[in-house]
Amino acid sequence: MKKKGRYVLEAAFLVPGICILLVYLVFFTLYAHDCAVCVHTALEFGIKGCYQDGRTDGQIKETLEKDMLEKLAERLLWLEERSVEVRVNPVRITLRITGTGSFLPVSGLEIERTICRIQPCKTIRRSRWMREGWRKEDGDTI
Repeated sequence: MKKKGRYVLEAAFLVPGICILLVYLVFFTLYAHDCAVCVHTALEFGIKGCYQDGRTDGQIKETLEKDMLEKLAERLLWLEERSVEVRVNPVRITLRITGTGSFLPVSGLEIERTICRIQPCKTIRRSRWMREGWRKEDGDTI
């Protein structure tokens, strides 16, 4: 018995499935890119704002919000509606970036990072992305 059309039927199911997987891979890549950009921007501007340089907390907050929005507008691919919230007090700076995109079934992106202004170098060294390789003075790992 000949089975004509069997390969056509298999291709009719496989090709759309593979195309859908590739589209989701591209969308996930855009989401992961924007997540990494937001985390990097929050850490970068948190470190810039944590040092005392004679500016008031209000001036630091305004400068950070304006500069972060400019930088995010240049680099983000997926997030369309984004907002930046900066809270500055004498002890810490909290940066929060939220946003939503249009073409992913994800509710949105929310990144929040806190940088201590008291002993900021110690805070930076203890952050998760720099833990490996750093050691305390007494030889113990952080």
